[in-house]
Amino acid sequence: MKQIILINALAFILSSSLYAKGNFQDIEPIIDIPVVDLQEKRDYNMAVKFGTLGIGFDVSTTILENLAVRFNVNGLQYNHTEEIDDISYAGTLNLLTAGALVDYFPLGSAFRVTGGAYYNGNKFTGIAVPTATIPLEINGITYGMNDIGQLDTEITFTNIAPYVGLGWGNDVRTEGWGFSLDVGAMYHDSAQVDLDVTVNNAILESQIRNDVAHEKQKLLNEIEKYKIYPVIMMGVNYTF
Repeated sequence: MKQIILINALAFILSSSLYAKGNFQDIEPIIDIPVVDLQEKRDYNMAVKFGTLGIGFDVSTTILENLAVRFNVNGLQYNHTEEIDDISYAGTLNLLTAGALVDYFPLGSAFRVTGGAYYNGNKFTGIAVPTATIPLEINGITYGMNDIGQLDTEITFTNIAPYVGLGWGNDVRTEGWGFSLDVGAMYHDSAQVDLDVTVNNAILESQIRNDVAHEKQKLLNEIEKYKIYPVIMMGVNYTF
């Protein structure tokens, strides 16, 4: 930049000198002055979202004209009572994901097609406790509080989950505020189930543990069909 200013200053002094001598019309440009775009380059898009992945935070940047990479983290924890195979669990749903995604804008607008993968730390942990009035039915057998102290369950999924989806927004090319939407599917494969029982009746311990093992298999069979997690996230984003 200093060199351009110096050259232009010299050109101005030279032209002024020639003009003073009456030779201004004979002057030809000695340098092409480049046109400088003073508009700042927009590098990043940041977004805050909410949806089926919990509360999320996105950061994206372009790598080609219609192609951008996006990274996000999402999470939420809340207590939830879930009835699974006639057993009511008082539990906690922990949502935790981190995504590495590629956004393609095929129409040159904010509409995009997205692909990538998530680290999937989603899990459900629950406890079922029999009471004096509400026993537990495990593998078709009814057990009371004298037989079982509590039944603990944990449902987890594969750590890496591929993702495909469509969306709107997160366009790094457009400065300012905008609306963003993601609709897609995360493939988390078959769930893993851990079912553990606290036995109060030593006489029935072998039978109880056998029934819990059967209950675990029934639970696995029930949730086997849920290999895809729906993703719907919406929020606001800002490009700068």
